[in-house]
Amino acid sequence: VDSLKCKSPHDALLALANESEQLAAKLAEELASSLSGGANGNNGTSSKSPLKRKSKLPSEGGGDGKENILPIPLPKSLRDAPPPQSSSIDNNDDDADSTNENEPLKTPSKETPSRTLHKSAPSHPLTHATLATESILSSLSKIASGGSAASSEMRTLEHQRQQLDAEAIDLEHALSIREGCVRGGDSLMGRRYADAARAVADVNSILDGKDGLKATDRAKELAGSDALNAHAKATEVLKRAIGERYELAVQNGDVAGLSELTPLLGMLGMAELGVKLYLQYSQSVLCQGMNLEVQPDAPIDVSNLPQEEGMSRAAMRRRAMEQQRQQQNMSVPLKLAKIYNTAVTHLRHHLPMVAYALGEADGDAALVQLVHVEAEKRAVDILREYMGERELGRTVRRAEIVAGKMEGRYTGMSGNSATAGNSHDEMDNRLFGMDEQNITNVIMGLGIAGDSTTDNVVSRRNAAQREDCGFTIEVGNLSDVDAALEEWALVMQHTESYERFIRHAVREVIKARKLRKEQKREEKRRLKEMEEANNNRDNDSPALLGSPGVSSPRSSKKKTLEQEEDLEEDRIEILPPHTALNEVAAEIGGYYSSLERCLLLAGMQRAFIHANFPDESTFTPVAIGNNHHHNGAGSHALQTNLVDECLFAARRSTMRAFATGHTGTASAAANVCVDVLGRVLLDVLIRRAELGASLVKPGEGLLGGQGSDGLGQSALSFAKSTAGKGFRGVQGAAARAGAKVGDANEETAEELRQRTLLGVARAAANFNDLEVVADYTKRLEGNFLKEIDAGYPRGHDTEQLRMCVKGLGGVVESFSQASSRSVEELISMVLPRVRQIVNDAVGQDAVSTSAASNFLGSPVLTVGGNTTVASTVLDYNLDDAAFELSQISEGYIGRMCSSLDELIEPLRVHLVPKLSDNLVIGILGGVSKRLEAAIRKSKFTPLGAICLDSDIRYLMNFTKDRIDSPELKSNVTLCKVCPPLARLNQITLLMNVDDLEDALDLISVSKRKGSWDLKLDDAKILLSLRVDFEGSKVNDLLVTGDDDTK
Repeated sequence: VDSLKCKSPHDALLALANESEQLAAKLAEELASSLSGGANGNNGTSSKSPLKRKSKLPSEGGGDGKENILPIPLPKSLRDAPPPQSSSIDNNDDDADSTNENEPLKTPSKETPSRTLHKSAPSHPLTHATLATESILSSLSKIASGGSAASSEMRTLEHQRQQLDAEAIDLEHALSIREGCVRGGDSLMGRRYADAARAVADVNSILDGKDGLKATDRAKELAGSDALNAHAKATEVLKRAIGERYELAVQNGDVAGLSELTPLLGMLGMAELGVKLYLQYSQSVLCQGMNLEVQPDAPIDVSNLPQEEGMSRAAMRRRAMEQQRQQQNMSVPLKLAKIYNTAVTHLRHHLPMVAYALGEADGDAALVQLVHVEAEKRAVDILREYMGERELGRTVRRAEIVAGKMEGRYTGMSGNSATAGNSHDEMDNRLFGMDEQNITNVIMGLGIAGDSTTDNVVSRRNAAQREDCGFTIEVGNLSDVDAALEEWALVMQHTESYERFIRHAVREVIKARKLRKEQKREEKRRLKEMEEANNNRDNDSPALLGSPGVSSPRSSKKKTLEQEEDLEEDRIEILPPHTALNEVAAEIGGYYSSLERCLLLAGMQRAFIHANFPDESTFTPVAIGNNHHHNGAGSHALQTNLVDECLFAARRSTMRAFATGHTGTASAAANVCVDVLGRVLLDVLIRRAELGASLVKPGEGLLGGQGSDGLGQSALSFAKSTAGKGFRGVQGAAARAGAKVGDANEETAEELRQRTLLGVARAAANFNDLEVVADYTKRLEGNFLKEIDAGYPRGHDTEQLRMCVKGLGGVVESFSQASSRSVEELISMVLPRVRQIVNDAVGQDAVSTSAASNFLGSPVLTVGGNTTVASTVLDYNLDDAAFELSQISEGYIGRMCSSLDELIEPLRVHLVPKLSDNLVIGILGGVSKRLEAAIRKSKFTPLGAICLDSDIRYLMNFTKDRIDSPELKSNVTLCKVCPPLARLNQITLLMNVDDLEDALDLISVSKRKGSWDLKLDDAKILLSLRVDFEGSKVNDLLVTGDDDTK
């Protein structure tokens, strides 16, 4: 072959390619000529080109053929084959038998199906098709035989090329081995260990086939035994030298030397030894860094201290002595911080290098395990010892008992069953439960037990603080317990921070190990494919060449076993899921949660005691929904500092638990916050709201009852204690006696009025507290969720923590419902007085009087010195004169609204806008019910119906002026939230119809709109009140209308 004579491999490959192309072209020409040989012989012609020729084809009728260019002409037998004669054939056969009797018999040729068909039906179209098929099959067989010969030659040439490539690769490997041996020897002689290690690693990669192709025996033979011996000797010397230097660096703690030599160990296959020595070095460093023992009398060598510019030796000595004293008095959080910081710092500095250089021998996993074992051993001992010193278990058990007592006292679930005559329990209930006498006195401004001095309030409050269910005796002072919990929270925070870091390091090591395993598997797979390809090239078996992608069952089974082994290797457990440090942290977290719950209850108990002995500082303006209008709803609303103190304690407790980073502890703290706020604080605020409702009860409380001139019994009691027995209803008594009140009495009355308003404001603060705590709790939930998103990683435990915090949403709903119920209770206490006001205004409870008044109770105009006596009972049976008189006089609705305003105005301005609106709407409902009952007793004229419409509009405008919410300013919304008012409005519309047919249309249209609540029976009764409508017609029409609507 000419290509073998070339000196350059590139030129040899080009020459081989040219020869292959020429040979392929030659084979193609020979194949074409062989295919066209039979056709040309039959036609008696020769073609110049074997690929393109002209042949005459017969026509369908057997006539002249047409010229056509075809690669293969039809055979002559298909064009003009004469039909064979059966008789002649038989005769010929007989003649042949007779003539050749003495000759040996010849094997007759096998008769094909086409010939048999030709004998039977020579002119049939199927005969021609069969003959054509046999001709094509014969041609394809010739093509296949020629292609097989060409393929054999191509395989031979390809095999020769592969042999040349293999020789070139072997030669390249031999030269690289020699060059690496020379380079490694020179570097070793010059003590350039890094270069020598790289040279040795390059030669080993060629000999071991790490880069893809392993050196063959021929390559090793070409390299020479001297080069291989030199390489082996250099490797041995280099390993010994680097090992000795590495051991010396480990003993001396030479970080620079270790950093220089550690990457070389992996190159030389000394990873196992490197891991062992590096772990020894790491252990010594960790023991030295985590050593907490300090000799108190150890002398200080100033020469060994780090020098700083501008600092004298005496200053350096004093600083060293101060550091020594701090180390001697080191607290537990500082000890743990030192241990954890040493472990984390060592891993951050050394783990990347170990993973890079010693990762093949799992040095990174071993380093993480060593660091964690050293840190865990010391940390667990410190925590166990600290728990024993503080008697944490006993303290927590006592705290749980105290917490149960405090919770039972304020929720009515105390385990101690007391008798009614037990004076000690009565004292406890007075001090720790609801001290109603003190709260009432302070709300009225009387002070505690008649003494309003600040010193007495403080002394009584301090005395009540000492009776704290045994918290101070069993657990400790609030400040001491709070400081202890701060320390335990710091301990848990350090531990959780270290736990998160070590787990992150483990995940990174597992990820790096997985990548290395995948690279190894990929390398093995690639080498295996190359070996199989080489084996297939060397083997000329048709079965191997025909099915390269088919593997035997044994090889697939072996591959499956190898994959399972690799997966087993990947499943390495660097750290167990639950370590001893996790167990200790979980135990501390449980104790911490119990102490935090007891402290939270103690802090709320302190706030409750302060609220039982209030002073001027107890009440502050509300922080939510405050109306800036001077006399608007909630413009003078107050709240107590009870809510602020309790919510601050809950937020501080929960956020401190969140700061630990421990999801279990944080979840427990969140549950404690939800439970304490949703039960203890809720029950206390509900009872205080009930007390506030009783304090403002009209007639008996601060609000005035019937004939009290705006003063209730509580205000009168204050008046009696201030002015003596002669001061009884100052303004009312003076008015009844017809005397004038003096200046002193006027000042006393004004002072009483202001004190009454102040008492109403402080009583209303108990209702406002429920709305304020609902708003604060909702914002607290948002703050907790933001803290979780910022400080906790995503995961199942964090999601559980979020669900615990979202339990505050139910607490907010409980506060809102309690607020609504408290306002309903307040409305129920005010409604009796509201009914009296309405009855007085409409005149239902009055009798006829000789005083001159009109039908609405207003004085009648005197005409000509003559006056008429009119009934004060509500009456809309007006004629023209009465209607004109009603337009110029004050009606009953005005006097009623004025009395209602006097009743509800103190509450309206001192309740938050939401509660104020609910109060007004509730009172409006009571007024509407009472007015409906009064209206049903009056007859109506058309003018009276008009007057009724005017009065109802006046009432609705009066209500809208005293409502703060813009959504309730429209008549439709107001009627929707107050069904009695809606009924009253429907009655007005019904009474103002012009005729009965309009009433039926009004009812039908309103029902379709869904704004009609009156039944047809009620409509009959009301329409019968119209004096101009006959009762029989009303009944007949509405009965017909009832049938139509159905």
